Amino acid sequence: MTAHDAASHAGDAASMSLTPETISLLRTQLRGLARTYHQKPAAEIFVKARSIRDTIERRMPLTHRPGQSSELFLLAGQACALLASAAFDLGSQDASETLTMAALAYVRPIDHAPLIAWCGGNLALLAYWDGRPAEALEHVKAAQGLATSGTAKRRLHSIAARTYAHLGDPDRVQYELQAAEQVDPDIRDDHHDDMGGEFGFSVERAAMSAGSSWLLIQDGANAVQASTRALGLVQTRTPEQRSVKVEMEATADLALAQLLNADLAAAIATLGPVFDLPPEQRVDGLLSRLLGVRNQLTVPALHRHNEAVELGHHIEGFRRDSARSTLPGAPRYQLGS
Repeated sequence: MTAHDAASHAGDAASMSLTPETISLLRTQLRGLARTYHQKPAAEIFVKARSIRDTIERRMPLTHRPGQSSELFLLAGQACALLASAAFDLGSQDASETLTMAALAYVRPIDHAPLIAWCGGNLALLAYWDGRPAEALEHVKAAQGLATSGTAKRRLHSIAARTYAHLGDPDRVQYELQAAEQVDPDIRDDHHDDMGGEFGFSVERAAMSAGSSWLLIQDGANAVQASTRALGLVQTRTPEQRSVKVEMEATADLALAQLLNADLAAAIATLGPVFDLPPEQRVDGLLSRLLGVRNQLTVPALHRHNEAVELGHHIEGFRRDSARSTLPGAPRYQLGS
């Protein structure tokens, strides 16, 4: 009787599986969302990624096949990672950190190194944005030990450069930025490259990040060079490939670098396209950069100029009407100011 029961249960368990098409559809939906991330408002991405994650979670109990379970765990982790990116862009760093940890909880049991490395980089990014650069350095070093693809290494070297910039170490900033440029782009992985999109890290994104690193250590000349390069690379892309987020954040960095070089007229001209951006595309990274521009306008060399006062007022109004107010369930996630 025991043998019969065991055989019966084993047969029932073995018969529980999903069709290959079910998992393939979920992967296709998630890849499409990641690759169109730069074309859609972050709030829309958040809603759609949450829907995909919920569908994945409902499918998990419907299969007992280890291979399918591992695939679903990976997809659930990637959905949470995409949610983490959207939450950050919408100004909720706490939600972004929680969602990044959720992604790790899904993929650590299946030892998926590329996504674990991506999450480590994201935790580093969140830590230095929150004023914890020493913790950020721990995260990025751990992640670098897992990265194999050129894209993953470029991203982590860029994040490391920003981390060292927050720590005030220009020599390490220079080292990490050079390392980011020397990666082999032909070495790929299934997260940063095959899933790609928001999980990738293009050369223009790396150049934009380099500009931000130079700004943190008050190197206006190198910041102008890096931010200008980022904008030049963006402009080589087709409209479908172009990331408005990267373009606008690099533009704000360039304006701040120009102010560091005491060129108010150039900064005003540079920021023109930024002010045309609709509220749903005014993501948190851009708002934070514009706050840096606003603060720079108050230095003694600039604050007496009428143009500086007017630009400061314009930035304040622009920041009040932003994508932060569009995060679904905003009260629950306690949006930052």
